[in-house]
Amino acid sequence: MVELKTLELQQYRYVLITLRLPHWTCRMIVCTAGVLVDESWNLSALERRGLAGFQTDRRGMAAMLDGKITAVTSTAAQNGIYIGMSGREALLKVMYEKEKNGQS
Repeated sequence: MVELKTLELQQYRYVLITLRLPHWTCRMIVCTAGVLVDESWNLSALERRGLAGFQTDRRGMAAMLDGKITAVTSTAAQNGIYIGMSGREALLKVMYEKEKNGQS
């Protein structure tokens, strides 16, 4: 089953995607500038596509937002995302950087 929910942080809007498989549940919070994934995802696919991806070792929306970033893609690092910041901070930072650089 796939579940989609919207999430608002400050003035930005995100989508929480939850995939419930028979023996595995994985989550990601996406926006137009990047993606926060839980530990079940492999960041190399995001890296190969040049996407700003960052990962937390927590599961569930609240835990992902409050958890610390444990891995980032090079694009995320270029946008100021670093290991140790919270998922919430990373999502806000990536959108702020996109806005600051005038990307649509």
